[in-house]
Amino acid sequence: MFKVAIFLDSRRESGGAYQELLYTIKNIKKYNRKVSEFLIVCSSKKLNLNLEKEGIEIKYLSLSPFDRYVCYLRNFSPFYRRIKKYLFFKNKFENFIKKNKIDLIYFTGPSQYSMYLENTKFFITVPDVSHRENLEFPEIVDESEFVRKDEIFKKSLPRALAIFTNSEIIKDRISFFYNILKERIFIINHQPSLAIDDFKIPDKRKNLEIIKKYHLPKNYIFYPSMYLPHKNHKNLIDSIYILKNKYSLNSQVVFCGSDIGYKKNLEHYVKQKGLSENFYFLDFVEDEHLPYLYLNAYTLIMTSLIGPTNIPPWEAFKMRIPVIYPNLNGIREVLKDAAIYIDPYNPENIAESIKKLFDDKNLRSNLISNGEKRLNEVKNNDEFDQFFKLVEKYKDQISLYKSIE
Repeated sequence: MFKVAIFLDSRRESGGAYQELLYTIKNIKKYNRKVSEFLIVCSSKKLNLNLEKEGIEIKYLSLSPFDRYVCYLRNFSPFYRRIKKYLFFKNKFENFIKKNKIDLIYFTGPSQYSMYLENTKFFITVPDVSHRENLEFPEIVDESEFVRKDEIFKKSLPRALAIFTNSEIIKDRISFFYNILKERIFIINHQPSLAIDDFKIPDKRKNLEIIKKYHLPKNYIFYPSMYLPHKNHKNLIDSIYILKNKYSLNSQVVFCGSDIGYKKNLEHYVKQKGLSENFYFLDFVEDEHLPYLYLNAYTLIMTSLIGPTNIPPWEAFKMRIPVIYPNLNGIREVLKDAAIYIDPYNPENIAESIKKLFDDKNLRSNLISNGEKRLNEVKNNDEFDQFFKLVEKYKDQISLYKSIE
């Protein structure tokens, strides 16, 4: 049996890679399991996946800093590459792969572990190349983070059998920055997170509990995102100030997301602007609570300066709320006519777009309808089928190679 490992190397709270894992699992269940076997490999038990109910085997691999250094030297030191078969120190990642009879690995996001492979073939997902384009943000330009990410891409992408991303413009950028043939880069659009995609009929009692737990106002503007400078919460705060003081609109905004220290800056800024009663700062919320945060919102808004795409618009489409989204290069090909597009650098424009949506009920209704249509188009295309076709394409070649090792 050809065995594929789905590798996760990030926390649930980080969003994308974890949701990519869940999305992959959902699609695996539709796949012919008699042809290939799948398991999940996680870099730490601290990831707390709670995936046992999915019926897919989970293995944990944690390499010490010394183990990772040995793996790195064996792969990238010219001297060590020549003598590695004589070394006492072995590649523990490859040993783990051999022990578990893994034939192919799929990394659901950029991972240092992809650099440690010597013989095992792999696929990888690259959501963006913002570290090459958006150097003005502290979380991007931080030297250690830039070097880490760029090294992963430089050393891993040329060796990947297939690279997955979510839009044509990111595909072009990956090809340009890392000299990768476009034929090896495949587009799979984002889809709603599993908690949203599987949500059916709301539980009224549960809904009231969520409203009470998070002290949710009525008809709020919802922005689910990590608290980071490039997510551009500040300009949204400024736009709410404009709405309140220029148009006498007392709009309420709910933020939610994981935080690495920036949230307190935003809370202080809101207080300075006299908007403490207009903003609700939530932390990362559990998956089962997320649908209800959408359900009670009037609209989703995103003001991020990096993209073009994210998961929340697709969740909003599923939950039937309209989307206000930054007019980033390449986004219109993805969301099409299912969003109001804003200039994220212009608080006045953001404010006017919010006001327009609250004033025009027909516009809101049309956006909801267009969002449902766009989501159905993507789902009907079954883009993830590319993943399984590539597994089939390389299965015989990899099996043949391994049979004569």
